[in-house]
Amino acid sequence: MLSLAGGGALRGDVLAGAGPGYLYLHGLGSVRTGEKSTSLLQHAARRGRACLRIDQRGHGESSGRLGEVTIGELVADVRRVLAHLGPQIVVGSSLGGLVAAFAAAAEPHLVRGLCLLAPALGFTAQLERHLDAEGRLWTSEGRAFVVERRVLDDAAGLDERGLPACLSMPTLLVHGTADDIVPPHASERFVAAIAHPAKDLWLVPGGDHRLNTVADAVWPRLDRLVEGG
Repeated sequence: MLSLAGGGALRGDVLAGAGPGYLYLHGLGSVRTGEKSTSLLQHAARRGRACLRIDQRGHGESSGRLGEVTIGELVADVRRVLAHLGPQIVVGSSLGGLVAAFAAAAEPHLVRGLCLLAPALGFTAQLERHLDAEGRLWTSEGRAFVVERRVLDDAAGLDERGLPACLSMPTLLVHGTADDIVPPHASERFVAAIAHPAKDLWLVPGGDHRLNTVADAVWPRLDRLVEGG
């Protein structure tokens, strides 16, 4: 458990080991104990490397409610985790990928490598347009929740377009060509705009948004990029 400024706390699972460890951030409406995070924990254990997976605020066992927590607050939470742990290799899935990218841009000295799995690129600019007539947002798992005005205003104020230029660490993006949530060309444009030479894009043929079936193959590819960069 990690206490948050202003009250509340984040809950997570910690695997002890060598640093830099892996930090895993799940997607919208998910929890920390998914298939991809379990695959990463197992990979970390085989390498003797530390690993932490957390429930982001508003999810699972952590504080807050969906629709009330802003993306900016999620980014601040990750920055707090990084300050507490020290340098990490940050892995984010979907919305967790977007949060990871913002946190890495803000704290480059605390991020040794970055892995974005089907990152929710375009989410901040399009959030309000995705709401239904009752002001609800639907997750890919079929869960709906009302989104507060402050969350929409926060998202509109985030500069997603400037993110790639701010990433100064080895960065791997993985995106499925059959992703029906976030188009793969969003990741292609994102990678092209990263100035750091240690960057890689893996377009998974036929891969969906979840990318669970290729998780085991992602981590060695990430390690090679980080260790070579």
